[in-house]
Amino acid sequence: MLAVTTAGQLTVRAASSEVVPEGTLVRDASGKLHGHVVRVFGPVSRPYLTVRPRRTPSVSDGAALLGATLIRE
Repeated sequence: MLAVTTAGQLTVRAASSEVVPEGTLVRDASGKLHGHVVRVFGPVSRPYLTVRPRRTPSVSDGAALLGATLIRE
């Protein structure tokens, strides 16, 4: 994960050019559900995704997610 926006959404970089549809659920490596994709933007070769979390992450939760790999369901 790259960033937590001021609105509490997560910005993630896709691992490849594979299409990730809006509404796709996103989990971390341990299987914990973090939210769903609400926007896909950027270069087609490796787009960015905006993920709306189930709940707004606290500062410590957001810091723990930075650099983490999130996977789609």
